[in-house]
Amino acid sequence: MHQHNEHCNCGEHDHGHSHSAGHHEHDGQCSCGHTHAPVTTPHDLSPIQVDMLMALRQRHCLPVACFTLSKTNDDARHSVALAPVYISAPDNSMEQVKQIGLELSQLEDMDLLTLDYDIPLQNYAYEEYKNSTLYAYFKQTVAEAAKRPGATFDTPGMDLGSMALTDAGEEMIDSINK
Repeated sequence: MHQHNEHCNCGEHDHGHSHSAGHHEHDGQCSCGHTHAPVTTPHDLSPIQVDMLMALRQRHCLPVACFTLSKTNDDARHSVALAPVYISAPDNSMEQVKQIGLELSQLEDMDLLTLDYDIPLQNYAYEEYKNSTLYAYFKQTVAEAAKRPGATFDTPGMDLGSMALTDAGEEMIDSINK
């Protein structure tokens, strides 16, 4: 299995997918904002899932995050608000992020990739995450809720992590490329 470190070769600035000519746009149900290669999807994988696996093969690892909630002075109050969060552009919508997150969770359930929120990419600033419209909205929502008496949570957070292919994911890409 791939280990995340400074030699990860995921790229320090541009971690998104690149696509060459001959690709098609998905319809309105896709919601990911990217184009995807017209690849036959084996084992009931969606085109988005194939695209993510191929991006991971090319880059070796990609950033991922988890939006969290906590309560000041109460270590017992900690919750995950949204995960996994993969942001390819600062203006990604909630719908896009949730769709990609669902696809990534399914890939993790199939043991094709790992989502490690405690292993951030070294030498990667996560600027598109920190400066995203979605994270700003999340922080604003938590701040508004915190003003209410007896608020359960009052502090937004973001765990910065990474994702990588598993051995099974590598084998899946090998079978797709045959």
